[in-house]
Amino acid sequence: MEMIQITTFGLIGAFLSLLLKKSYPQFALCVALITGTILLFWICTPLGELLQQLQEIAAQAGVQDGYFTIVLKVIGIAYLSQFGAQLCSDAGESAIAAKIELAGKVLIMAVAAPILSALLQVVMSLV
Repeated sequence: MEMIQITTFGLIGAFLSLLLKKSYPQFALCVALITGTILLFWICTPLGELLQQLQEIAAQAGVQDGYFTIVLKVIGIAYLSQFGAQLCSDAGESAIAAKIELAGKVLIMAVAAPILSALLQVVMSLV
């Protein structure tokens, strides 16, 4: 049921943006950006519940807190960089969108470095 509400809200925002695009392009952009931001905040509650469930599963599986935190950071960086890049693309700024995507990839590699290091140590101990 919630997905129907989210989709309806998104479609209404897109329709309003299209209506305003010819006469008032700056307002059309504002409507699109505000709609996207509201949709992002709308999913924060279910996302929080999902994170709590994942933490419980990781604890039951015996996954170290450090590794689980890194995985959550990587997922967060990926989602936020995609969202920011899409907003910039919607605003017609594809060059900025590409830079946000690149920054997200670099930050993911930086955050994941400890996992890669641990993996390499395991491989080297097997050789």
